[in-house]
Amino acid sequence: MLTIIASMERELSGLRREISSVKSNRSSDLRVVGVGKSRSRTRLREILKAGSGTSPRVLLMLGFAGAVDPELKTGDLVLSSKYYVEFPGEDYLPPDSEMRQNAIIAAANAGFPVHHLDSLTVDGIVSTSSVKAALGEKYPVGIVGMEDYWLALTAQDSEVPFISVRAVLDTAHQHLPVYLPGLSQGRSLDVLRMVAMPWRVPPLLKLAYQARIAQQSLTRFAVSFVRQWESEGDASTETIVAVA
Repeated sequence: MLTIIASMERELSGLRREISSVKSNRSSDLRVVGVGKSRSRTRLREILKAGSGTSPRVLLMLGFAGAVDPELKTGDLVLSSKYYVEFPGEDYLPPDSEMRQNAIIAAANAGFPVHHLDSLTVDGIVSTSSVKAALGEKYPVGIVGMEDYWLALTAQDSEVPFISVRAVLDTAHQHLPVYLPGLSQGRSLDVLRMVAMPWRVPPLLKLAYQARIAQQSLTRFAVSFVRQWESEGDASTETIVAVA
C-alpha cells in the first residue's frame, strides 16, 4: 500500500484533483500530518497504527523546501539520499533504496531533471539568505525543511519504507517575511496585522506564485510516481493519498 503524505494541504491539492485520472477503482483517503516535528510524527504514528492490520505500507513524502544551494530555482525537484537534522548528536537517515529508484524513474518519465542534493531538517522557517548560507556551510545539504528526518525516523521505527521528494519554494537568496510563521499557523493577531499593513501583501503574493509553481512540480511528479509504482507492483496494489 502506497501512502502519500505532506506537511500542508497546499502541497497536495493539485494531486487531489489529478488522482482520479491515475487510479481506477481504488479509493483515496486524504489526511493531514501537519508541520514540524511533534505534529507530523504524532499524526504519522496514528496513520501507521490505523493501517497496521492491512497490507504493508510504503510512504512517499511530498512537500515544499527552502533552497540552500544557490543554483536551485523555484519548482526544482530535489531527491535527497540523506536526511540530516539540526540537532546535537544526530547524524542522518537515508530513504528506502527501492523507493528512491522508483522516484528517479518516475521523475525521468515525467521529464523532470532531478537534483540529488541532501536535506536538513530544522525547527522553524529559515527566513534569511544569510542563515541559509550559514547552514549550507555547516551541513552538506542543498535544501531545508521541517519534517524529513523526523518522518523518516518514525517510518524506520515502524519498519516502513520511506522517501521524501521536495520541490523548491523559496530560493537561497530570497528573504521570507518575518511574520510568515504566524500566518502559516493561522494566528489571528498576525493575520490582522498583515491586513492593517498593506505593504506586506506583495511578498505574500510572490510566495503564492512560487507555491503554485512548486505545487505543479509535485503534482506532475506524484502522478508519474503512482503510475510507476503501480506498474512495478502487483495489480492489487492499493494507493492511499494522505494530504498533510
